[in-house]
This record gives sequence, C-alpha cells and structure tokens, in this order.
Amino acid sequence: MERSINQYSFIVDAMLGKLARKLRIFGFDTVYESKIDDMDILNSSKYYGRIVLTSDRALFRRCKKKGLDAILMDKGTEVENLVTIFRSLDIEYINSQELPHFCTCCNGLLDTIIDKNSIKDKIPDRLLHTKDIFYKCCQCNKIYWIGSHMERLACLIREINMKL
Repeated sequence: MERSINQYSFIVDAMLGKLARKLRIFGFDTVYESKIDDMDILNSSKYYGRIVLTSDRALFRRCKKKGLDAILMDKGTEVENLVTIFRSLDIEYINSQELPHFCTCCNGLLDTIIDKNSIKDKIPDRLLHTKDIFYKCCQCNKIYWIGSHMERLACLIREINMKL
C-alpha cells in the first residue's frame, strides 16, 4: 500500500547533509546532524520508525541485520540519489505545489506568515514590497519566501519526475 510523502520519515548519516536538506524541501521529515554517530542513527530508526539513508555499507548491513528500513546511497548525483529513494518508496511523482514543508536548517515545520509586517525587521525591505507569501520555521524562526531558487528547484523536480 502506497503512503503519502508526509508519512515517510528519515534519518540521514553525516555524509548526506545536502540530501537531507533536499528531502526537507520535498516535504519529508528528515533528521540530520553533522556529528551523529551510528548508534544514534540505529536508535532513531528503531524507536521512531525512521528510514535510514546512508552511504556507509557497514551501517546499511547493521540496519538490515536489526530489521530496520534502510536505503543505501551509492554516491551518485543528487538526482540519482533522490530517484533511488523515491523508487524505493514507490513514489512515482513529486508535486511541486506541495512545497515547502520543513525548515532546511533544523527540520522544523514551516508556518505561513499572515502578517508580513510582523517580520519586516527580519527580511530585506525589497522583499516586503515584492513578495506576498512568507514562511517561518516553528523551531529556529528562520524566514523563507518563494524566490529565484524555486526555478532551480522546479527544474530539479522535472528532472526527477522524468526518471521516476
């Protein structure tokens, strides 16, 4: 039975930080810490039901031996790695209309900001007048908006969807 994107959660090893940020952008609950050790990864997977993403073959084997869900990343391109993950989960299409969900820095949930004047001291003045929609991380308070990076993200999504 296929699950929706927000029903999957991951824990990512220390070598895959860029991948973790992309998964957060795509709406996946993704734990990543640059100094996380293997035992913490195994425990998080076991107790929170997170899928382990790793490029470490030994860690991958330990996950499988313990009956934990894990996907081995073969150090391919960003697109190849994302396609590998999505295929493993039977995800056939990424909908760019569902973005963003999670803070790329801390994995906190993003809320839409209703009153942009409440953040005027936290964003450049030009954005206050040119953007209507802003998001704020519930944990670290980072502010997000739809900018030119979304065009690059849209290209990435198109490339991934063509390969799925």
